[in-house]
Amino acid sequence: MPAPALGQIVLVPADPAVNNGADTAPAIITRVWNDRIVNVRVLLDSDAIQWRTSVTYADSLDDIEYTHAWTWPPQV
Repeated sequence: MPAPALGQIVLVPADPAVNNGADTAPAIITRVWNDRIVNVRVLLDSDAIQWRTSVTYADSLDDIEYTHAWTWPPQV
């Protein structure tokens, strides 16, 4: 797992009601606390604005129903 850094794009769980039906959204890291905990600005597919603080790394967002998790996007 790479170390998170300021400005990197990660994925977070999202409420489909404010994200045009999608349950995942990209987010930009705005603060790194350590290798697992970061603050992010969520880029929703709507005009809603979300900031999340102290979100914790998860290997996958599958079956995660809370908002304080992040993971790396799939590598292409």
